[in-house]
Amino acid sequence: MYKICIAGKNKCSVDILTFVSKKIKKRNLLVLPNKSDKGIDGWQPSLRKYAKKNKLKIINLKDIYSLKNLILISIEFEEILKVEKFKSKELFNIHFSLLPKYRGCHTNYLQIKNGEKKTGVTLHKIDSGIDTGDIIDQLKFKIDLNTNAFLNYKKLMTYSVQIFKKNFLKIINKKYNTKKQINSKSSYFNRSFVNYNKEKFFKKKTNSINFHNKIRALIFPPFQLPVLNKKKIIDSTFFRKKVYIKYL
Repeated sequence: MYKICIAGKNKCSVDILTFVSKKIKKRNLLVLPNKSDKGIDGWQPSLRKYAKKNKLKIINLKDIYSLKNLILISIEFEEILKVEKFKSKELFNIHFSLLPKYRGCHTNYLQIKNGEKKTGVTLHKIDSGIDTGDIIDQLKFKIDLNTNAFLNYKKLMTYSVQIFKKNFLKIINKKYNTKKQINSKSSYFNRSFVNYNKEKFFKKKTNSINFHNKIRALIFPPFQLPVLNKKKIIDSTFFRKKVYIKYL
């Protein structure tokens, strides 16, 4: 019998774990929270706390390397998984972009900043690269011109749960199809690419769409708000070629 391991953080990982726990027996379910998860709910629910409350087995990464019958689902997991250490090849990730665009980090921020009109989530196999594995499925949605990063992130989480539920039976029955990523269309950004503490400060207001995009890409109240003339911005609206800003 296979073991399913849910690795990651936030509401999306908790929702996926809740779904799986209703489909299989608890003894076949494993939970791998991020090291940063201290078991306390914050602006997002703690995966570790949820697992403890529901008496699900919490494991360390090294505990699952030797499992041949493992199915691993990574959703917002913070460590790079080294596939060569696993005996199982059924390793999957849900990434918050339409791969091969926006591999790596800061996907939500960069999509808004660059003025993308659509985005989505990708379910893919994990290989030795970073978000380079074969694609199983993608779900797309439009990004409204005035959607900020915080709202877009919530939508990405919702769609990540949907794509998992859609493909759950295919995964556990090994009935999924894959397609190679087109590397010529790829982009990659590492963790150090963006320093939000520097990016969030603005000296003057303009009415350009680029200014609007930069502002709304930084509206993420749990972590930061953009600042203009020492005042925090909670909303930016682009209407009839003008930027309308709302301050805290």
